[in-house]
Amino acid sequence: MIKSLASIKNIKEASLMADYDFDIIDIKNIDDGPLGYVGNKEVELISNELNNRILSVTAGNSDHPNKDIIYERLEFLNSLKIDFIKIGIFDINYLEMHSIFLKKAFNLNIKTVGVLFADNNIDINIIKKICKLDYDGLMIDTIKKSSKSTLDIMSDNLINSFVSECHKIKKFCGLSGSMQQNTIEYAMKFKSDFIGFRGALCSHSSRDNIESIQCQNIIKIIKNINQKMYQEAV
Repeated sequence: MIKSLASIKNIKEASLMADYDFDIIDIKNIDDGPLGYVGNKEVELISNELNNRILSVTAGNSDHPNKDIIYERLEFLNSLKIDFIKIGIFDINYLEMHSIFLKKAFNLNIKTVGVLFADNNIDINIIKKICKLDYDGLMIDTIKKSSKSTLDIMSDNLINSFVSECHKIKKFCGLSGSMQQNTIEYAMKFKSDFIGFRGALCSHSSRDNIESIQCQNIIKIIKNINQKMYQEAV
């Protein structure tokens, strides 16, 4: 079954999201680039509100994670028993810095997710290099949220290759980046482990405020497609 990830920005949205069965609740500052950090206080409030849910947190938009501030966030999130921390892979020239960071994170319980960006000119060679890093999982997102989606930017072959490379070495993987309701079935055909949403949860895809009806629709669509795919598989 393909899981769903919903991105929220604050405690108010966390209270709303408590009513919906998204598999992963992702916490991020949507007004600060693709992976903005909401701050320790907000993370703690949301963690307390959703203490029975699987949570991920975006660590910020640093060019590489081998910095004191990122490691401090890592330790803090680990202390709260957050399930996943998302780290941006903005520049492949810093892959060694990612390796050093991941060695520091190795003995912690929190799982690390490396985030590639579809609108950052990635190709299969870059994907293979990043797969060699010791991230627990990888996902593809977009930097620019007001333009093309991941599905618009990347070819089917490249997305398939990304999923295949991850699964070949036992990494989980996800697709996100301006995913819309009318492209969910298309996105799910690649069989990544999860699909991520933000704009599609909001009114007219504004990304500002989550709407209940949008959440209900997406949960229903994913459930129906999963059932269809599973029945076809058996």
